[in-house]
Amino acid sequence: MKLFIAAAAVLALLVGATTAAAKKKPKPVQTDPAGILNLAAGYKYTVLAQTGSPQVASTENGQSYAMPDDMDANVLVSAGHGDSWLLTVHELTQPRPAPEFPGDAGKSAIPELATTDDGDSDGWGSVTRLTLGHDGKTVKKAEVITTGLHDLCAGTLTPWRTFLVNEEFPFLVDPAKRSGWVWEVNPATGKATRVAGMGWFSHEQEARLADGSWILSDDRGNFQFMYRFVPDSPRSLASGKLYALKYDRATNTGTWVGPLDPVNAEADAAAKIGSPNTFGFQKAEGVVATPNGQAVVFSESGSGSFAGAVWQLTPTATGVSGKVLVQGDFATLSRPDNLRFTRAGDLMIAEDNGSALASANGGVNEFRVLPKGTSGAAATVVFATVGGGGEPTGPWFSTNHKILYLSLQDVNDKSYTLAITGEKSFAQPYAR
Repeated sequence: MKLFIAAAAVLALLVGATTAAAKKKPKPVQTDPAGILNLAAGYKYTVLAQTGSPQVASTENGQSYAMPDDMDANVLVSAGHGDSWLLTVHELTQPRPAPEFPGDAGKSAIPELATTDDGDSDGWGSVTRLTLGHDGKTVKKAEVITTGLHDLCAGTLTPWRTFLVNEEFPFLVDPAKRSGWVWEVNPATGKATRVAGMGWFSHEQEARLADGSWILSDDRGNFQFMYRFVPDSPRSLASGKLYALKYDRATNTGTWVGPLDPVNAEADAAAKIGSPNTFGFQKAEGVVATPNGQAVVFSESGSGSFAGAVWQLTPTATGVSGKVLVQGDFATLSRPDNLRFTRAGDLMIAEDNGSALASANGGVNEFRVLPKGTSGAAATVVFATVGGGGEPTGPWFSTNHKILYLSLQDVNDKSYTLAITGEKSFAQPYAR
């Protein structure tokens, strides 16, 4: 009996130690003397680019310009010889006084003054390309490779390594609908091809499922539908069919309705389904595939008294089933936006609170981690907070997951592209 009690006591100690280890909290966020990004202890950042610096050489016209403002989505592709290209979109809706950035080469941002026509909106949105050395942090060359797009937001890579960039909030006066599309950008040449089949609306992001279909979010700022694009070919986006999700919150299930007219996607979806206020989501933002590609996770950022939520949608035989992974509550998590899974399966969640919620959260945007296998706002932990009223955007990892690339917007009126490294690889569980 004594042996049994002793053994039980030892077992209890071991279980307690294991439980304590499992509940071990990450290190606290440390104040950044530069006021840019406050990171958890053991992590540091390197500034790769910022508003106005470095100078970027245009591959379109050979001229040199100051680095444009409002960095957002990032993706990384191989440049050969051990180097890599970090491609970054710039969420520009108008010229900035420092620096003011032109539209396409040989064109004007005023369509009437354009001398050439490549089918885009002649807007100010651009894509820059940083050539990085073997360490993933040394900038060897800075270029602007694509211009003439509008209000570029989140993005992603295709399996064939092209960059999908998204035009959010089309031009208010744009009867020809030359803005409001997904564009497929060739990283080597900068050529941008309109993905017409993915529809005309306020695009935030898309994610590819294992079956080859793409789930897209519509961030017009109100209730809108989620969309699904099914390509005719698994390795091409040149053609396909577009569907909208009719989601029933009472049953947490949805069905895909369509095909839709891609040029009038929102109106056609509403005609076939009903009001997105009933069957849609409130301000859908970032969307990413789960590591196994069998589901997607997306942010419903919300507005007003609704703090937002992070959802998972899983395909079923008849449509999708949905569940909330994290319910926002303002005090812990509010206005979720950009998302990215680590190789370890943890979910990184960027906030976009805006100044209107200063009384609820101190006006600080956080970058949180939801550990694999957990749910709920209380399970998230703070990885970073942004200084100067800024917003974290465009998280992307290096191939070995030792570097997190992150954009920051509006940090004391400047934007940054950073490379973040830590005491351990992001391929390892963060909050364990």
